[in-house]
Amino acid sequence: MLLNLTWLIPGLPLMASIFIAVLWLSFSKTMNRLTKPVSYFIIISLTFSEIINFILFKNNISGNDLFFGTNFELVVDRTALLSSESIGLFFLLIMLFSVAKLERRSGYVRYFISLGLLSGFVCLFCFSGSLFHHFYDPLISSIDKTGISF
Repeated sequence: MLLNLTWLIPGLPLMASIFIAVLWLSFSKTMNRLTKPVSYFIIISLTFSEIINFILFKNNISGNDLFFGTNFELVVDRTALLSSESIGLFFLLIMLFSVAKLERRSGYVRYFISLGLLSGFVCLFCFSGSLFHHFYDPLISSIDKTGISF
């Protein structure tokens, strides 16, 4: 049951960013004035993604999940969940500091759309399986074996 929610981890920030991008392309003047709601919407989507990721990590869920019934599999294991959690928290901190410190100019909405898309695609890359694990598995496995518990 919980394994079927894996697609929401990269999916929520991607869907929120695509939704905001479509609105921004359709109503650019209005969307450029709505900087706080846009940023909070993308931050909330990434926060829900991180909550789902933490639940899967805490319950030691692992396995393969097909991405919307296609041939693309999401490989869910402890290493992928740990790396996705850390990357998601990193992007969440960037977004929170951006809301607090960045001036709201004309590129602000585009900046948050880009951050949301990038965070979703990087989390998707974490669950892609062998490509990611060949490069980063030794580093993350050594961190995981040190006994860090959440």
